[in-house]
Amino acid sequence: MDLGFMKIFDVVIGVLGVYLVFVSIKSLKAGIVDPMMITTEELAKCADIKGLSKYLMPKSAIFGALCIVFGIQGLLNDTGYVKFPHAVNVGFLIAFVVVWVVFSYYIRKAKKTYIH
Repeated sequence: MDLGFMKIFDVVIGVLGVYLVFVSIKSLKAGIVDPMMITTEELAKCADIKGLSKYLMPKSAIFGALCIVFGIQGLLNDTGYVKFPHAVNVGFLIAFVVVWVVFSYYIRKAKKTYIH
């Protein structure tokens, strides 16, 4: 099986999604924020880490779940197991970028709200 760049990229996106879902659920239950989301230095400036966790971790889990979907779709297409029409591939790519931009917005909003 040829593992080209796009296949590796699909796997990385899917694994990132699995990691985000796992860490988000774990962090939400513990009332913490993983330093991968917000740096340790920024977390030290946060007065309400539980509030930040409650705000950000569900959004992170949703982003992670969507990364899993995007990774699976891309891998299925790039390996040839399922040949999606070009319009579907473009739609998934646009959706991924939109979801990433929205998630980035929520991270910036969380930093402005909770980190002083």
